[in-house]
Amino acid sequence: MKLFIYDNTFEGLLTAIYDGFYSKEPPTSIYGINDTNTPLLLGEIVEIITNNYKFKKVKSAIISKVDFFALKKLYMVFLSNDKDKAMVIFKYLKIAFKIGPDIHSFLNITEVRLVDDINKRVSSECHRFHGFIRFNYIDEKFLYSSIEPDNDILELLGDHFKDRFSKEYFIIHDVSREKALFYNGFSYEIIHMDKETYEKLKSHNDEYFDLWKTYFKATTIEERKNLKLQSRMMPKRYWKHILETSSFN
Repeated sequence: MKLFIYDNTFEGLLTAIYDGFYSKEPPTSIYGINDTNTPLLLGEIVEIITNNYKFKKVKSAIISKVDFFALKKLYMVFLSNDKDKAMVIFKYLKIAFKIGPDIHSFLNITEVRLVDDINKRVSSECHRFHGFIRFNYIDEKFLYSSIEPDNDILELLGDHFKDRFSKEYFIIHDVSREKALFYNGFSYEIIHMDKETYEKLKSHNDEYFDLWKTYFKATTIEERKNLKLQSRMMPKRYWKHILETSSFN
């Protein structure tokens, strides 16, 4: 039983897949170095060193032998919180390199269906956060929002909010992953941002915060309140980062 451990980057994952294809004994599992579910005592551990040449070889092979859409779908799987995502990608590519561009139609194959389902899940959450994100105006200098998505969708939110707030400075902080999307009025990048920053900024209220909560309360019809429906449309795990629901129990 051989376990590959990579550095949690997409480049590292494709390097691991390259080594897996050329190994006499393919891996039975592939895990990121930060994964908490890695069974370290159940097999031979092989630490994968990220190699740009191997990464580019696999990336080019996906585009030329399958298509660019497949590469995009696999990247979305990489951003997911699926605990077996690396092996799903590895098994998918073993099949996709044989079938070619028609792979997207073979939903009867488990790995193809899994890739498709995970893609939909990640895309759906990203779309939800286009509407769920709420900003606070911090000291009239920049907009700040905290989020805790299930999947690692931070970079997928960049273009949407860049278009919406092109003249503003803003930060979207993924608290649980301790990183943030920072936009400086021209371009955005992903930077490290710890939970201490969140603790300092979460209690900052501006005039719009109180105005929005007042509006939300004023427009609520008590007799028609349906918390069960609200929880289905806006999952409770997101509530503490949404202004109008942050005080709900």
